[in-house]
Amino acid sequence: MNMTMQLSRTEKGHEEIFNHGHTLRPKQRQILFAIGNGISLGELRNKSPSGAELETMVNDLLQSGFIQSRSGGSAAQVVPVASSPAEPAPATPPVAASQPADSLIAGRNYVLEFMATLVGTKSPAYRQMSEVRDLAGFNSVLPMCRRVIAAVASPHQAAEMEAGAIKRIAG
Repeated sequence: MNMTMQLSRTEKGHEEIFNHGHTLRPKQRQILFAIGNGISLGELRNKSPSGAELETMVNDLLQSGFIQSRSGGSAAQVVPVASSPAEPAPATPPVAASQPADSLIAGRNYVLEFMATLVGTKSPAYRQMSEVRDLAGFNSVLPMCRRVIAAVASPHQAAEMEAGAIKRIAG
């Protein structure tokens, strides 16, 4: 993981700490508390003794939506703990233009629900997908949504979201 990656608590993380959610293990809560409103991964590592375990817990907190990562103001990619390099995301195949509006709505709603769960509703990609009204717009925004999910959650979940959306559009 990039030691300069900036981590901060999300609203969900804030609720966990201050409203006593107690859904996390004590070590995860300790890391969440240490992150506060912002800290680099390197600084967090200096405060925490366990290296590999720290990376695993940070990834878990990122994927669960308790914290968010920023590198230079944009979302930073979550690096899997496994040592294999991430495969590049394949290009999104365009969805056929002859599908009824109901399937477009079903595909769009699927992507929005998926993003709300993993990323939240404040993402620019979420906003753009919520404004999609036609298939051309859907086809242009879906790759951005895939990249956001891949960065915040995992490339596998991004591919799952994309495949599910295309399946719903195709009928």
